[in-house]
Amino acid sequence: MRYAVILLLGLATLTTAAGADSAGCGVSKGLYDGWLASGKRAPAQATKADALIDSAPSVTAPEHGRRQDIGREYQAFFQCLSDSSEHENKAALLAHCKQVEGDRLALLACRTAVYLKSSRADAKEFLDSLPAGKKGAETIWDLAEIAGPAGAQSASIFLPRGPAYKLLDELFLLVLDDRDTAAAKYFNIAAFATGEGARHIDEQMKLLLREAPAVVVKKWMVLRQYQPRLKKLLADMSASLPPAEMQKMRKGLAAFCSNDNPDCPEIVKLFGKAE
Repeated sequence: MRYAVILLLGLATLTTAAGADSAGCGVSKGLYDGWLASGKRAPAQATKADALIDSAPSVTAPEHGRRQDIGREYQAFFQCLSDSSEHENKAALLAHCKQVEGDRLALLACRTAVYLKSSRADAKEFLDSLPAGKKGAETIWDLAEIAGPAGAQSASIFLPRGPAYKLLDELFLLVLDDRDTAAAKYFNIAAFATGEGARHIDEQMKLLLREAPAVVVKKWMVLRQYQPRLKKLLADMSASLPPAEMQKMRKGLAAFCSNDNPDCPEIVKLFGKAE
């Protein structure tokens, strides 16, 4: 009898696990809309797990608890995606994405996981999945808040800082690689960054200015919209870098500026003329 009970318990466990696998990775319907409705966005990226709640005085106690519950459900979803990426193929991950098509925040994380699973082979599909405009950028920064600070609770596929920052880092690599639409989508997201997110973006943009002069010149029609920010970054770089480094950057830009390029006078004016 004892062995029969053990056998039945084992079968029940296997059945439960199989049911969980068949259900896949998902989130409750309307979860992101519920998070938006439960309180205003924090004015800056959270530095503690609950900072997005504590920094918003308009959030009531019930709303506070609701946002915590939503955060935990998303964390479980991110972990499920990470586990699936280790044990399932790309088709299975795409099936998870199909499950969360109604939740634009969960879908962002899922499409990022698919891109990483494909060994970054599907850059066009990844870029096409990224939302445009202010609303799209805010969704990505909401993802950063919900995922928590510095990736402390990140699933392994999204290390070291969580799904939003992983998405941004992968997008930035595509900017450096001069992939179509990457610069436009990256700078749209950057325009709505605050707090820690803005600092992260600033460091990446400095790297772009120093190491990718060809991209700066080629994508100037995108970058020129953000000249005030670029001017501030260049001032910071001038104060912190040796003069030789700044000259190297200016010479790199000049090398990609042909005489018939109408954008180059504006670029040289902003960056300074190479000596």
